[in-house]
Amino acid sequence: MTSLSLPHKLLRRFDHWAGPALAVVALGLLLLETRRPLRRRTQPVAARWRRNVVLAAPSLPAMRLTLLPAMVGLAQAAAPRRLGLARLPQPLRLAAEVLALDYLAYAWHRLLHAPLLWRLHRVHHSDQDMDVTTAWRFHFGEMLASIPVRAALPALLGVRPATVLGYEAVLEACTAFHHSNARLPFGLERRLARLLVTPRAHGIHHSIVWRETQSNFGVVLTLWDRLHRTLRLNVPQQAVTIGVPAYPHPQSVTQLLALPLAPPEPWARPNGSVPQRALSARPTQKLAE
Repeated sequence: MTSLSLPHKLLRRFDHWAGPALAVVALGLLLLETRRPLRRRTQPVAARWRRNVVLAAPSLPAMRLTLLPAMVGLAQAAAPRRLGLARLPQPLRLAAEVLALDYLAYAWHRLLHAPLLWRLHRVHHSDQDMDVTTAWRFHFGEMLASIPVRAALPALLGVRPATVLGYEAVLEACTAFHHSNARLPFGLERRLARLLVTPRAHGIHHSIVWRETQSNFGVVLTLWDRLHRTLRLNVPQQAVTIGVPAYPHPQSVTQLLALPLAPPEPWARPNGSVPQRALSARPTQKLAE
């Protein structure tokens, strides 16, 4: 195997193994959330699914054709320079690479909530219910904008191409999991939330209450939210209203694709009222049912 052929072969392997595996994960979660829903739906299912699938039609190919090749190609190009993590002893390197990639995913998610990138990310958050299809509801521009952080920085750190793609498969599976509307046994989810982002935890992140949306930025691990004190688990799921208050009604696919061109609205309903909750302003790390 030559160095020039490695990125291409890794991507083909990703398509062959990760693609079908992720499809099975999505189907399993879809069945689980249908049988055991966590939150009450507020919108007609068929219309939402059509909208989200149509939005995914350009965003998923944009990820596969631009982001993934950039991640693997840049990592391979940087490999001979033995930068950063490449200098660690082999037993520690994989753990350090995975932690670095997950922290970059956390940091990128926080950047998406800054005013400029929020123009793109609000397409995802404006979904008024949350299920597995929300995990695919991203503007294709968000995928393109992520390349400098999610592809260039891992290469500069010395993350290996195979680790990049392996982590990406885990990230996609976890994204489907924590966006799902699946009701897990509460005791099990409470234990999982000590380590991983879960449906209840990420549901709070999609709340129309501002301080709740500005919490739980983790993608795979809850570690970074704990370290940065952005973890908030004390909101019961039936008290969560999903969405962005400026958009009280579903938007068409055309409107959603054009949404990044519109300036960000104040975090308020069209009548000017601001969603709030009578809870302690201090985030807590105890999961609420």
